[in-house]
Amino acid sequence: MSKVPSRPLFSLLAIVLLAMFTSTLTAAADEPMPVEDPACAATDQLLAVDAGCGSVESPTQAAAAAAATNAAHAAASVPANCRLHAEAVFWTQGSRTLTPGVWDWTLLGQELAANASPCADYYISIPPLAADKTGLRVLQDDAIRALGPRFHPVAEVTLGGATAWANWVTGAPGRTWFDAGVAFRKKMAEAGYRFDLGETWLLNELDRSTRRDEAPYSRAAMTDLLRGLYYGDGTGPTVPGIVEIGIAYTHQNIPEVEGYKSEMKAWLEDSDFWTAVDPYIWVLTKEVYPDARFWGISGTSRNDRTRHLTQYMEHVMNLVDAGPAEIGAARALFDRAYMPLGNATWPAKGPDPYTPPFCCGHGWTLNLSLDEMLNFVSEQVYAVRHYAGSHPQGPPEGRLGFSWQPTNNATSTRDALPAAEWDAAKRAIASRIGAAIHDAYRQGGASPEGACTPPDSGEDWCRGADVPGAAFTDAWETFEHWN
Repeated sequence: MSKVPSRPLFSLLAIVLLAMFTSTLTAAADEPMPVEDPACAATDQLLAVDAGCGSVESPTQAAAAAAATNAAHAAASVPANCRLHAEAVFWTQGSRTLTPGVWDWTLLGQELAANASPCADYYISIPPLAADKTGLRVLQDDAIRALGPRFHPVAEVTLGGATAWANWVTGAPGRTWFDAGVAFRKKMAEAGYRFDLGETWLLNELDRSTRRDEAPYSRAAMTDLLRGLYYGDGTGPTVPGIVEIGIAYTHQNIPEVEGYKSEMKAWLEDSDFWTAVDPYIWVLTKEVYPDARFWGISGTSRNDRTRHLTQYMEHVMNLVDAGPAEIGAARALFDRAYMPLGNATWPAKGPDPYTPPFCCGHGWTLNLSLDEMLNFVSEQVYAVRHYAGSHPQGPPEGRLGFSWQPTNNATSTRDALPAAEWDAAKRAIASRIGAAIHDAYRQGGASPEGACTPPDSGEDWCRGADVPGAAFTDAWETFEHWN
Protein backbone atom coordinates (compact mmCIF):
# COMPACT_ATOMS: atom_id res chain seq x y z
CA MET A 1 0.00 0.00 0.00
CA SER A 2 1.34 3.47 -0.86
CA LYS A 3 1.77 6.06 1.80
CA VAL A 4 -0.27 9.27 1.84
CA PRO A 5 2.06 12.31 2.29
CA SER A 6 1.59 14.26 5.50
CA ARG A 7 -0.27 17.59 5.28
CA PRO A 8 2.86 19.79 5.80
CA LEU A 9 4.76 17.93 3.08
CA PHE A 10 1.78 18.05 0.71
CA SER A 11 1.46 21.82 1.24
CA LEU A 12 5.14 22.33 0.55
CA LEU A 13 4.91 20.38 -2.73
CA ALA A 14 1.91 22.45 -3.82
CA ILE A 15 3.78 25.71 -3.18
CA VAL A 16 6.82 24.56 -5.19
CA LEU A 17 4.66 23.46 -8.15
CA LEU A 18 2.74 26.76 -8.13
CA ALA A 19 6.00 28.71 -8.17
CA MET A 20 7.32 26.69 -11.11
CA PHE A 21 4.07 27.22 -13.06
CA THR A 22 4.11 31.00 -12.39
CA SER A 23 7.75 31.26 -13.47
CA THR A 24 6.97 29.43 -16.70
CA LEU A 25 4.10 31.76 -17.55
CA THR A 26 6.25 34.84 -16.84
CA ALA A 27 9.06 33.58 -19.07
CA ALA A 28 6.60 32.84 -21.84
CA ALA A 29 5.18 36.35 -21.59
CA ASP A 30 8.60 38.04 -21.46
CA GLU A 31 10.16 36.14 -24.38
CA PRO A 32 7.62 35.71 -27.22
CA MET A 33 8.63 33.58 -30.24
CA PRO A 34 9.52 35.76 -33.23
CA VAL A 35 7.09 35.14 -36.12
CA GLU A 36 8.70 35.11 -39.57
CA ASP A 37 6.42 32.56 -41.24
CA PRO A 38 2.65 32.12 -40.69
CA ALA A 39 3.60 28.62 -39.58
CA CYS A 40 5.16 29.92 -36.39
CA ALA A 41 1.91 31.53 -35.25
CA ALA A 42 -0.19 28.44 -35.89
CA THR A 43 -1.34 26.05 -33.18
CA ASP A 44 -0.47 23.00 -35.32
CA GLN A 45 2.88 21.64 -34.12
CA LEU A 46 3.74 20.19 -37.52
CA LEU A 47 3.56 23.63 -39.08
CA ALA A 48 6.13 24.92 -36.58
CA VAL A 49 8.37 21.93 -37.20
CA ASP A 50 8.29 22.33 -40.97
CA ALA A 51 8.98 26.06 -40.84
CA GLY A 52 11.90 25.68 -38.43
CA CYS A 53 10.22 27.66 -35.68
CA GLY A 54 12.23 26.20 -32.82
CA SER A 55 12.85 22.86 -31.19
CA VAL A 56 9.39 21.35 -31.51
CA GLU A 57 9.04 17.58 -31.46
CA SER A 58 7.44 16.24 -34.65
CA PRO A 59 4.05 14.67 -33.78
CA THR A 60 4.04 11.93 -36.42
CA GLN A 61 0.86 10.32 -35.14
CA ALA A 62 -0.97 13.64 -35.47
CA ALA A 63 0.36 14.00 -39.00
CA ALA A 64 -1.00 10.64 -40.03
CA ALA A 65 -4.37 11.47 -38.51
CA ALA A 66 -4.50 14.82 -40.33
CA ALA A 67 -3.69 13.17 -43.66
CA ALA A 68 -6.67 10.88 -43.21
CA THR A 69 -9.17 13.66 -42.39
CA ASN A 70 -11.04 13.49 -45.69
CA ALA A 71 -11.41 9.72 -45.67
CA ALA A 72 -12.52 9.60 -42.05
CA HIS A 73 -15.19 12.24 -42.61
CA ALA A 74 -16.65 10.42 -45.61
CA ALA A 75 -16.43 6.95 -44.08
CA ALA A 76 -18.60 7.99 -41.15
CA SER A 77 -21.75 7.66 -43.24
CA VAL A 78 -20.85 4.55 -45.26
CA PRO A 79 -23.23 1.61 -44.58
CA ALA A 80 -21.73 -1.11 -42.41
CA ASN A 81 -22.18 -3.80 -45.07
CA CYS A 82 -19.95 -2.09 -47.63
CA ARG A 83 -17.05 -4.42 -48.33
CA LEU A 84 -14.95 -1.45 -49.45
CA HIS A 85 -15.45 2.28 -49.11
CA ALA A 86 -14.94 3.47 -52.69
CA GLU A 87 -13.30 6.87 -53.14
CA ALA A 88 -13.59 7.73 -56.82
CA VAL A 89 -11.37 10.58 -58.01
CA PHE A 90 -11.84 12.28 -61.38
CA TRP A 91 -9.46 14.77 -62.96
CA THR A 92 -11.48 16.70 -65.52
CA GLN A 93 -11.18 19.07 -68.42
CA GLY A 94 -13.83 19.96 -70.94
CA SER A 95 -16.21 22.48 -72.36
CA ARG A 96 -19.85 23.51 -72.24
CA THR A 97 -22.44 20.91 -73.15
CA LEU A 98 -25.70 21.42 -74.99
CA THR A 99 -27.48 21.81 -71.65
CA PRO A 100 -27.27 25.46 -70.51
CA GLY A 101 -24.95 25.91 -67.55
CA VAL A 102 -23.65 22.34 -67.69
CA TRP A 103 -19.97 21.72 -68.34
CA ASP A 104 -18.34 18.36 -69.00
CA TRP A 105 -17.40 17.88 -65.32
CA THR A 106 -21.00 18.56 -64.30
CA LEU A 107 -22.25 16.13 -66.94
CA LEU A 108 -19.92 13.50 -65.49
CA GLY A 109 -21.20 14.19 -62.00
CA GLN A 110 -24.84 13.98 -63.10
CA GLU A 111 -24.35 10.55 -64.64
CA LEU A 112 -22.42 9.27 -61.63
CA ALA A 113 -25.10 10.60 -59.28
CA ALA A 114 -27.84 8.86 -61.27
CA ASN A 115 -26.38 5.51 -60.23
CA ALA A 116 -24.28 6.38 -57.20
CA SER A 117 -23.11 3.64 -54.87
CA PRO A 118 -23.97 4.13 -51.18
CA CYS A 119 -20.48 2.75 -50.55
CA ALA A 120 -18.75 5.47 -52.58
CA ASP A 121 -17.69 9.09 -52.37
CA TYR A 122 -17.00 10.96 -55.60
CA TYR A 123 -14.33 13.65 -55.91
CA ILE A 124 -14.57 15.71 -59.11
CA SER A 125 -11.84 18.21 -59.91
CA ILE A 126 -12.77 21.53 -61.48
CA PRO A 127 -10.22 23.09 -63.85
CA PRO A 128 -9.15 26.70 -63.36
CA LEU A 129 -10.26 29.58 -65.52
CA ALA A 130 -9.04 29.31 -69.10
CA ALA A 131 -7.78 32.90 -69.20
CA ASP A 132 -6.16 32.88 -65.76
CA LYS A 133 -5.07 29.50 -64.48
CA THR A 134 -4.57 30.84 -60.96
CA GLY A 135 -8.29 31.70 -60.86
CA LEU A 136 -11.08 29.39 -59.72
CA ARG A 137 -14.45 28.83 -61.38
CA VAL A 138 -16.32 30.11 -58.36
CA LEU A 139 -19.79 28.76 -59.24
CA GLN A 140 -18.79 25.28 -60.34
CA ASP A 141 -18.11 23.89 -56.87
CA ASP A 142 -21.77 24.62 -56.05
CA ALA A 143 -22.87 22.58 -59.09
CA ILE A 144 -20.92 19.52 -57.90
CA ARG A 145 -21.94 19.92 -54.27
CA ALA A 146 -25.61 20.10 -55.33
CA LEU A 147 -25.41 16.52 -56.64
CA GLY A 148 -25.53 15.17 -53.10
CA PRO A 149 -23.57 14.76 -49.86
CA ARG A 150 -21.27 12.15 -51.36
CA PHE A 151 -20.15 14.44 -54.18
CA HIS A 152 -17.16 16.65 -53.42
CA PRO A 153 -15.79 19.45 -55.61
CA VAL A 154 -12.00 19.56 -55.85
CA ALA A 155 -10.05 22.67 -56.89
CA GLU A 156 -7.24 22.06 -59.37
CA VAL A 157 -3.83 23.65 -58.79
CA THR A 158 -2.37 24.00 -62.30
CA LEU A 159 1.39 24.56 -62.46
CA GLY A 160 2.18 24.85 -66.17
CA GLY A 161 1.11 27.55 -68.61
CA ALA A 162 1.62 31.28 -69.16
CA THR A 163 -1.00 32.23 -66.53
CA ALA A 164 -0.55 29.30 -64.12
CA TRP A 165 1.12 29.06 -60.72
CA ALA A 166 4.72 28.52 -61.85
CA ASN A 167 4.53 31.82 -63.70
CA TRP A 168 2.91 33.44 -60.64
CA VAL A 169 5.87 32.40 -58.46
CA THR A 170 8.43 33.92 -60.84
CA GLY A 171 6.26 36.91 -61.73
CA ALA A 172 7.20 39.11 -58.76
CA PRO A 173 10.33 39.39 -56.60
CA GLY A 174 10.28 37.47 -53.35
CA ARG A 175 7.43 35.10 -54.13
CA THR A 176 7.91 31.47 -53.13
CA TRP A 177 6.18 28.19 -53.80
CA PHE A 178 4.98 28.23 -50.20
CA ASP A 179 3.35 31.60 -50.93
CA ALA A 180 1.63 30.04 -53.96
CA GLY A 181 0.10 27.33 -51.80
CA VAL A 182 -1.11 29.85 -49.24
CA ALA A 183 -2.59 32.05 -51.97
CA PHE A 184 -4.42 29.10 -53.52
CA ARG A 185 -5.94 28.12 -50.17
CA LYS A 186 -7.16 31.72 -49.77
CA LYS A 187 -8.84 31.53 -53.18
CA MET A 188 -10.54 28.28 -52.17
CA ALA A 189 -11.89 29.84 -48.99
CA GLU A 190 -13.14 32.89 -50.87
CA ALA A 191 -14.87 30.65 -53.42
CA GLY A 192 -16.73 28.85 -50.63
CA TYR A 193 -15.03 25.45 -50.55
CA ARG A 194 -16.15 23.42 -47.53
CA PHE A 195 -13.10 21.85 -45.94
CA ASP A 196 -15.32 20.52 -43.17
CA LEU A 197 -17.10 18.36 -45.77
CA GLY A 198 -13.90 16.81 -47.10
CA GLU A 199 -13.56 19.17 -50.07
CA THR A 200 -9.94 19.62 -51.06
CA TRP A 201 -7.40 20.54 -53.74
CA LEU A 202 -5.67 18.59 -56.51
CA LEU A 203 -2.09 19.31 -57.56
CA ASN A 204 -1.49 18.96 -61.30
CA GLU A 205 1.28 17.75 -61.18
CA LEU A 206 4.60 16.24 -60.09
CA ASP A 207 6.27 15.66 -63.46
CA ARG A 208 9.53 14.38 -64.93
CA SER A 209 11.44 17.32 -63.45
CA THR A 210 10.27 16.28 -59.98
CA ARG A 211 11.26 12.69 -60.68
CA ARG A 212 14.71 13.90 -61.75
CA ASP A 213 14.83 16.61 -59.06
CA GLU A 214 15.47 19.50 -61.42
CA ALA A 215 13.75 22.75 -62.43
CA PRO A 216 11.03 23.83 -62.76
CA TYR A 217 9.30 21.53 -60.26
CA SER A 218 12.14 20.30 -58.10
CA ARG A 219 11.41 18.24 -55.03
CA ALA A 220 12.22 21.12 -52.70
CA ALA A 221 9.90 23.44 -54.65
CA MET A 222 7.04 20.94 -54.57
CA THR A 223 7.54 20.28 -50.87
CA ASP A 224 7.18 24.01 -50.18
CA LEU A 225 4.08 24.24 -52.40
CA LEU A 226 2.45 21.27 -50.68
CA ARG A 227 3.22 22.76 -47.27
CA GLY A 228 1.44 25.97 -48.29
CA LEU A 229 -1.54 24.06 -49.67
CA TYR A 230 -1.82 21.99 -46.51
CA TYR A 231 -1.53 24.77 -43.95
CA GLY A 232 -2.75 27.84 -45.81
CA ASP A 233 -2.01 30.99 -43.83
CA GLY A 234 -2.21 29.14 -40.53
CA THR A 235 -5.64 30.47 -39.55
CA GLY A 236 -7.77 27.72 -41.08
CA PRO A 237 -7.78 23.93 -40.93
CA THR A 238 -5.00 21.76 -42.27
CA VAL A 239 -6.15 20.27 -45.59
CA PRO A 240 -4.38 17.27 -47.13
CA GLY A 241 -5.03 16.97 -50.84
CA ILE A 242 -4.76 14.91 -54.00
CA VAL A 243 -1.40 14.85 -55.76
CA GLU A 244 -0.96 13.61 -59.32
CA ILE A 245 2.25 12.14 -60.72
CA GLY A 246 2.04 13.03 -64.40
CA ILE A 247 1.82 10.86 -67.50
CA ALA A 248 4.51 12.65 -69.55
CA TYR A 249 7.22 10.28 -70.80
CA THR A 250 5.63 7.33 -69.00
CA HIS A 251 3.00 6.29 -71.56
CA GLN A 252 2.41 2.61 -72.13
CA ASN A 253 4.28 2.67 -75.45
CA ILE A 254 7.44 4.57 -74.42
CA PRO A 255 10.58 2.98 -75.87
CA GLU A 256 12.74 3.42 -72.75
CA VAL A 257 10.86 1.63 -69.98
CA GLU A 258 14.10 0.64 -68.22
CA GLY A 259 15.37 4.22 -68.21
CA TYR A 260 12.13 5.41 -66.64
CA LYS A 261 12.36 2.60 -64.08
CA SER A 262 15.86 3.70 -63.07
CA GLU A 263 14.67 7.27 -62.50
CA MET A 264 11.69 6.05 -60.50
CA LYS A 265 13.92 3.93 -58.28
CA ALA A 266 16.17 6.90 -57.53
CA TRP A 267 13.14 9.01 -56.62
CA LEU A 268 11.74 6.33 -54.31
CA GLU A 269 15.10 6.25 -52.52
CA ASP A 270 14.80 9.94 -51.56
CA SER A 271 13.50 9.34 -48.05
CA ASP A 272 13.76 12.99 -47.05
CA PHE A 273 11.31 14.02 -49.77
CA TRP A 274 8.71 11.32 -49.08
CA THR A 275 8.89 11.91 -45.32
CA ALA A 276 8.42 15.65 -45.79
CA VAL A 277 5.40 15.46 -48.10
CA ASP A 278 3.64 12.51 -46.45
CA PRO A 279 1.42 14.57 -44.08
CA TYR A 280 0.26 16.86 -46.88
CA ILE A 281 -1.07 14.12 -49.18
CA TRP A 282 -4.43 12.44 -48.83
CA VAL A 283 -4.41 10.64 -52.21
CA LEU A 284 -1.30 10.06 -54.33
CA THR A 285 -2.21 9.04 -57.87
CA LYS A 286 -0.17 8.14 -60.93
CA GLU A 287 -1.61 9.08 -64.30
CA VAL A 288 -1.35 5.82 -66.23
CA TYR A 289 -3.94 6.22 -69.02
CA PRO A 290 -3.88 2.76 -70.65
CA ASP A 291 -3.55 2.59 -74.42
CA ALA A 292 -6.22 0.54 -76.22
CA ARG A 293 -3.63 -0.69 -78.73
CA PHE A 294 -2.23 -2.87 -75.93
CA TRP A 295 -5.65 -4.03 -74.75
CA GLY A 296 -8.05 -4.54 -77.68
CA ILE A 297 -6.65 -7.79 -79.06
CA SER A 298 -9.36 -9.83 -80.77
CA GLY A 299 -10.07 -13.28 -79.33
CA THR A 300 -8.25 -12.74 -76.02
CA SER A 301 -9.66 -13.58 -72.60
CA ARG A 302 -10.62 -11.06 -69.97
CA ASN A 303 -8.02 -12.68 -67.72
CA ASP A 304 -5.21 -11.95 -70.20
CA ARG A 305 -6.39 -8.40 -70.79
CA THR A 306 -6.64 -7.77 -67.05
CA ARG A 307 -3.16 -9.12 -66.41
CA HIS A 308 -1.61 -6.76 -68.95
CA LEU A 309 -3.75 -3.80 -67.89
CA THR A 310 -2.66 -4.37 -64.30
CA GLN A 311 1.04 -4.64 -65.18
CA TYR A 312 0.88 -1.10 -66.54
CA MET A 313 -1.75 0.49 -64.30
CA GLU A 314 -0.10 -0.76 -61.11
CA HIS A 315 3.53 -0.55 -62.27
CA VAL A 316 4.57 2.07 -59.70
CA MET A 317 3.02 0.14 -56.83
CA ASN A 318 4.60 -3.07 -58.10
CA LEU A 319 8.01 -1.39 -57.95
CA VAL A 320 7.35 -0.08 -54.45
CA ASP A 321 6.36 -3.55 -53.30
CA ALA A 322 9.52 -5.03 -54.82
CA GLY A 323 11.80 -2.38 -53.33
CA PRO A 324 14.27 -2.75 -50.46
CA ALA A 325 13.82 -1.64 -46.87
CA GLU A 326 15.68 1.58 -47.72
CA ILE A 327 12.59 2.97 -49.49
CA GLY A 328 10.52 2.65 -46.33
CA ALA A 329 9.50 6.33 -46.30
CA ALA A 330 8.12 6.13 -49.82
CA ARG A 331 6.49 2.77 -49.12
CA ALA A 332 4.68 4.18 -46.06
CA LEU A 333 3.08 6.93 -48.17
CA PHE A 334 2.24 4.72 -51.16
CA ASP A 335 0.75 2.02 -48.92
CA ARG A 336 -1.51 4.60 -47.29
CA ALA A 337 -2.49 6.83 -50.21
CA TYR A 338 -1.75 5.38 -53.66
CA MET A 339 -4.13 4.74 -56.55
CA PRO A 340 -3.78 4.62 -60.36
CA LEU A 341 -5.66 7.13 -62.52
CA GLY A 342 -7.26 5.44 -65.52
CA ASN A 343 -8.22 6.61 -68.99
CA ALA A 344 -11.80 7.69 -69.74
CA THR A 345 -10.85 10.12 -72.50
CA TRP A 346 -12.36 9.35 -75.90
CA PRO A 347 -11.42 9.57 -78.68
CA ALA A 348 -7.79 10.26 -77.68
CA LYS A 349 -5.01 10.49 -80.26
CA GLY A 350 -2.36 8.98 -77.97
CA PRO A 351 1.05 10.48 -77.21
CA ASP A 352 2.57 9.79 -80.65
CA PRO A 353 1.52 12.96 -82.58
CA TYR A 354 2.95 15.39 -80.02
CA THR A 355 6.34 17.10 -80.21
CA PRO A 356 8.41 15.86 -78.56
CA PRO A 357 6.78 12.42 -78.53
CA PHE A 358 5.34 11.29 -75.20
CA CYS A 359 5.37 14.79 -73.71
CA CYS A 360 1.60 14.90 -73.61
CA GLY A 361 -1.63 13.12 -74.35
CA HIS A 362 -3.65 10.20 -73.12
CA GLY A 363 -3.38 6.57 -74.08
CA TRP A 364 -4.77 5.98 -77.57
CA THR A 365 -8.54 5.43 -77.89
CA LEU A 366 -8.95 7.20 -81.22
CA ASN A 367 -10.57 4.54 -83.41
CA LEU A 368 -12.49 2.70 -80.69
CA SER A 369 -16.20 2.58 -81.31
CA LEU A 370 -18.38 3.92 -78.52
CA ASP A 371 -19.30 0.35 -77.54
CA GLU A 372 -15.62 -0.61 -77.37
CA MET A 373 -14.90 2.46 -75.20
CA LEU A 374 -17.66 1.40 -72.80
CA ASN A 375 -15.93 -1.97 -72.52
CA PHE A 376 -12.54 -0.30 -72.07
CA VAL A 377 -13.59 1.78 -69.05
CA SER A 378 -15.44 -1.20 -67.56
CA GLU A 379 -12.37 -3.40 -67.77
CA GLN A 380 -10.25 -0.71 -66.12
CA VAL A 381 -12.66 -0.61 -63.16
CA TYR A 382 -12.58 -4.41 -63.11
CA ALA A 383 -8.76 -4.47 -63.13
CA VAL A 384 -8.43 -1.98 -60.25
CA ARG A 385 -11.14 -3.71 -58.19
CA HIS A 386 -9.53 -7.11 -58.86
CA TYR A 387 -6.12 -5.81 -57.79
CA ALA A 388 -7.61 -4.38 -54.59
CA GLY A 389 -9.24 -7.72 -53.81
CA SER A 390 -5.99 -9.60 -54.31
CA HIS A 391 -4.03 -7.09 -52.19
CA PRO A 392 -6.34 -6.64 -49.19
CA GLN A 393 -3.59 -5.38 -46.89
CA GLY A 394 -2.39 -2.63 -49.21
CA PRO A 395 -3.47 -0.06 -51.77
CA PRO A 396 -5.56 0.91 -53.54
CA GLU A 397 -8.25 -0.39 -51.13
CA GLY A 398 -11.37 1.44 -52.36
CA ARG A 399 -9.56 4.19 -54.26
CA LEU A 400 -9.91 4.41 -58.03
CA GLY A 401 -10.25 7.13 -60.61
CA PHE A 402 -10.16 8.38 -64.18
CA SER A 403 -9.04 11.24 -66.31
CA TRP A 404 -12.12 12.73 -67.97
CA GLN A 405 -11.25 14.99 -70.90
CA PRO A 406 -13.80 14.43 -73.69
CA THR A 407 -12.40 15.56 -77.03
CA ASN A 408 -14.53 15.34 -80.17
CA ASN A 409 -11.71 14.31 -82.49
CA ALA A 410 -12.26 13.09 -86.01
CA THR A 411 -10.96 9.56 -86.54
CA SER A 412 -9.70 7.64 -89.55
CA THR A 413 -13.22 6.31 -90.14
CA ARG A 414 -15.46 9.30 -89.32
CA ASP A 415 -15.66 13.04 -88.84
CA ALA A 416 -16.21 14.68 -85.46
CA LEU A 417 -19.65 13.79 -84.13
CA PRO A 418 -22.61 16.19 -84.38
CA ALA A 419 -23.20 18.06 -81.13
CA ALA A 420 -26.24 16.07 -79.96
CA GLU A 421 -24.61 12.73 -80.73
CA TRP A 422 -21.42 13.87 -79.01
CA ASP A 423 -23.28 14.84 -75.82
CA ALA A 424 -25.09 11.50 -75.82
CA ALA A 425 -21.78 9.64 -76.24
CA LYS A 426 -20.21 11.47 -73.30
CA ARG A 427 -23.19 10.67 -71.14
CA ALA A 428 -23.01 7.01 -72.16
CA ILE A 429 -19.35 6.74 -71.10
CA ALA A 430 -19.95 8.56 -67.81
CA SER A 431 -23.01 6.39 -67.13
CA ARG A 432 -21.05 3.19 -67.79
CA ILE A 433 -18.31 4.29 -65.39
CA GLY A 434 -20.96 5.07 -62.78
CA ALA A 435 -22.60 1.67 -63.19
CA ALA A 436 -19.26 -0.17 -63.06
CA ILE A 437 -18.31 1.58 -59.81
CA HIS A 438 -21.79 1.10 -58.34
CA ASP A 439 -21.85 -2.64 -59.00
CA ALA A 440 -18.20 -3.40 -58.19
CA TYR A 441 -18.34 -1.42 -54.92
CA ARG A 442 -21.94 -2.01 -53.86
CA GLN A 443 -23.31 -3.14 -50.53
CA GLY A 444 -23.16 -6.78 -49.54
CA GLY A 445 -21.28 -9.20 -51.74
CA ALA A 446 -19.73 -6.77 -54.22
CA SER A 447 -16.92 -8.16 -56.35
CA PRO A 448 -14.90 -7.12 -59.41
CA GLU A 449 -17.44 -8.96 -61.54
CA GLY A 450 -19.92 -6.15 -60.95
CA ALA A 451 -17.84 -3.85 -63.16
CA CYS A 452 -18.59 -6.16 -66.09
CA THR A 453 -22.00 -7.64 -65.36
CA PRO A 454 -24.65 -5.76 -63.38
CA PRO A 455 -26.50 -8.15 -61.05
CA ASP A 456 -29.28 -10.15 -62.73
CA SER A 457 -28.75 -8.31 -66.02
CA GLY A 458 -27.13 -10.92 -68.24
CA GLU A 459 -25.03 -8.10 -69.75
CA ASP A 460 -21.30 -8.30 -70.34
CA TRP A 461 -19.35 -5.04 -70.52
CA CYS A 462 -15.94 -6.73 -70.50
CA ARG A 463 -15.84 -8.21 -73.97
CA GLY A 464 -12.65 -6.48 -75.09
CA ALA A 465 -12.33 -5.04 -78.59
CA ASP A 466 -10.88 -5.69 -82.01
CA VAL A 467 -8.27 -3.00 -82.62
CA PRO A 468 -6.33 -3.57 -85.85
CA GLY A 469 -2.66 -4.24 -85.10
CA ALA A 470 -3.18 -4.40 -81.33
CA ALA A 471 -0.82 -6.61 -79.31
CA PHE A 472 0.02 -7.15 -75.67
CA THR A 473 3.29 -5.82 -74.31
CA ASP A 474 5.27 -7.36 -71.47
CA ALA A 475 7.56 -4.34 -71.16
CA TRP A 476 6.03 -3.34 -67.83
CA GLU A 477 6.69 -6.68 -66.16
CA THR A 478 10.13 -5.31 -65.25
CA PHE A 479 8.50 -3.13 -62.56
CA GLU A 480 7.62 -6.29 -60.64
CA HIS A 481 11.34 -6.58 -59.80
CA TRP A 482 13.63 -4.00 -58.19
CA ASN A 483 16.75 -5.06 -60.08
